[in-house]
Amino acid sequence: MRHTAAVRRALRAAAADLPAGTDAVTVGVSGGGDSLALVAAACAEGFGVRAVVVDHGLQPGSAAVAARAAATCRDLGAEAEVVAVTVDGPGEGPARDARYRALGRAARGPLAVGHTADDDAEGVLLGLARGSGTTSLAGLAPVTVDHPAVAAGATLLWRPLLRVTREQTYGSCAELGLDPWRDPHNASPDVLRSRLRHEVMPLLREVLGEAVGANLARSARLLREDDDALRALTPTPGPGPLPVATLAGLPAALRRRTVRAWLRGRAGALTAAHLGAVDALVADWHGQGPVSVPWPSTMDAARRADLRLVVARRDADLVLDEQPRKRHV
Repeated sequence: MRHTAAVRRALRAAAADLPAGTDAVTVGVSGGGDSLALVAAACAEGFGVRAVVVDHGLQPGSAAVAARAAATCRDLGAEAEVVAVTVDGPGEGPARDARYRALGRAARGPLAVGHTADDDAEGVLLGLARGSGTTSLAGLAPVTVDHPAVAAGATLLWRPLLRVTREQTYGSCAELGLDPWRDPHNASPDVLRSRLRHEVMPLLREVLGEAVGANLARSARLLREDDDALRALTPTPGPGPLPVATLAGLPAALRRRTVRAWLRGRAGALTAAHLGAVDALVADWHGQGPVSVPWPSTMDAARRADLRLVVARRDADLVLDEQPRKRHV
């Protein structure tokens, strides 16, 4: 039972990240090996476990898969329920957003999810390929409070299995006689992360050695420490106009972080290009026009269609404003 022991050790160590006295958690369950191993370990370690299985309804038979996963969790000693969601749009992003909103609404206290060291390593590679900065390359945090699931109702998002591998979680399921569901999307060549998992990572292990996944995950942890330090040095702006003087004396890394913090919750996901263009309003000001930034996902479609969200420089301040979209006739 060495894999099961490794998963339980990781969970015990990660429990130090929870608020004192936490004795119950909600676990987001897909029916795959990571989440089933997490439910089994949490039950074995004495947590009161409430398993929530999200049925996205994206595949034939998904309701049966979800019901089977919930039954397995009950057999392990957890409470379990199935929550059906409607996914607005194609791709991984809308499904993920719907899932976390549902999990957050269903959570009672901390929400635990089964991300492993392999997920962390894959995230680092994706971040490198996209030219991401420290925050993205820092990978997955053990505890997150700035997350859609928390906004929806969970007290925090907890990832207790970041020190174990997918081999260990699936190995634990085998030792416990569990039969995890294998999501066909995870083997689809049309899904980027699937190709990374099944094509890129095996090649990296062949060329660089079996430890490459663990090494990438370690790099993520080290970068997370740097990211935490930079976050602590970043000014906390209010929701009103952002004085240029506040930004002008900061190093570029802190300027961009301050802008990101200022726009958090009021704009959508910001890319390096967005942040660079806003930064130029301070560091390379020559009278240029406003910078378009994404609307938050909560904004209604009609408003997004009629207006664009912009950051503009007005006198000595940066301001967030709305402007009518130009209509082509």
